Amino acid sequence: MMKKRETRGYSLVELMVVVAIIGIISAIAYPSYQSYMSDTYRGQAIADLEVCSMALERYYSDDFTYVGAVIDDSAGSLCPNTSPSSGNTQYDLTLVAATASDFTIQARPVGAAGCGGECIQLQADHTITEL
Repeated sequence: MMKKRETRGYSLVELMVVVAIIGIISAIAYPSYQSYMSDTYRGQAIADLEVCSMALERYYSDDFTYVGAVIDDSAGSLCPNTSPSSGNTQYDLTLVAATASDFTIQARPVGAAGCGGECIQLQADHTITEL
């Protein structure tokens, strides 16, 4: 009597079910990941605004005014004008207004023409506003 050889493996239908399940999980997970990354970059921008705020406070303690402070890509800049300061830039930081006793720093998403709810502003009293 000859033994029948058993074949072991997966059928095409079983493989297609697995591919479909992976596709569904991916379709659910990817938007969550994108949202997570967006929140992370936003948090980093707020932290970078705070760092610039501290640099402006040091500038104020020397000159007793915020006028003349610079946040750009020049050598005399008080802090980096991008967030994050290394890697892929997600936000541009700018000093919107500087008076003798007040300042406003803004983080705007790279490539955004307007704010549309995505810009973040920090005032001298550490008030954070989203525009």
